Amino acid sequence: MNTDTKQLLTRWQSLQKDGGLQRAASMARALWFVGLVLCIFVVLAVVYQLHPALVAVGAAAMGWVIAERNALRTRLAQWPIFKSYIDWKRVEEDLRG
Repeated sequence: MNTDTKQLLTRWQSLQKDGGLQRAASMARALWFVGLVLCIFVVLAVVYQLHPALVAVGAAAMGWVIAERNALRTRLAQWPIFKSYIDWKRVEEDLRG
């Protein structure tokens, strides 16, 4: 099994077991807060005319955090559909083997 497949199956398994959905939801909330802080930083950096590199780094970090949060929220929204179609026995066998 290649690395990408194993990583995806492990991610699915972690959502299925041990409160993975709750951890993912709390991580989405934490990323929202971090994104808000970074947004405020970028706005203040522009208002106070800080070095453009600081603005660029803050904006890039904010974009990355927002993208990660959106990806996480998409996975959470799609999870009930995926869960019903996944062959869990096969996933566990492939991860063991």
